[in-house]
Amino acid sequence: MVTVQRRFHPVYAAAFQLLERIGAPYLVEGRYTFHCPDPAAGWRGRAKLAGGGCLADMGYHLIDLLIWYLGLPDRVLAHTSTAAVPGAEYDAEDTALVHLAYDRGLYGSLLVSRSAGPKTERLAITGPHGAVVVERGTVRLLDPGGQVVESLLREPAWPCPPAVQIDRFCRVLDGTAPNPSGPAAHLPHAAFLAAAYASATANRPADPKEFLA
Repeated sequence: MVTVQRRFHPVYAAAFQLLERIGAPYLVEGRYTFHCPDPAAGWRGRAKLAGGGCLADMGYHLIDLLIWYLGLPDRVLAHTSTAAVPGAEYDAEDTALVHLAYDRGLYGSLLVSRSAGPKTERLAITGPHGAVVVERGTVRLLDPGGQVVESLLREPAWPCPPAVQIDRFCRVLDGTAPNPSGPAAHLPHAAFLAAAYASATANRPADPKEFLA
């Protein structure tokens, strides 16, 4: 069972339900950033040990929301950077920008950084009838002009989803509950990451679906 705790948070579930109110999405913008004093430190600074940098690590949660809400993109164009600590020797990206394209007319981008503050976690999805904006602990439905139509706030924003997940995992093991997040469900996430890193290396768009096989 893969740990994607936002799937167990009512605010993120509410955002999924609100999407039908905005019509067919045409724009998605995601940002997940915080400032780590030394993004080059330890195993996280080594791509071979970590399997990737910020995109594969913290960015996985943003990718999970993207795939949950909108599905796997048809094309990604990724750029990565290891420039936050001049002179340091590390090859796992501290910052990544991924442009997204869906054949149905949806476009957008994800920005992930463990070097650029302030700490921000936000996903905004826009359609012809408005937008859904989800942040940690809050989801807002906006009209086309950007005014709040309705909102949901959970306090505290992040009570204890790990405990909820561990409880669910125990019930999955003893056969009393289905596994909502098994390995097969995360093949699209792995394909997204593989395509993003291939795109960054080749400096051209890549199709995540080609990495599903």
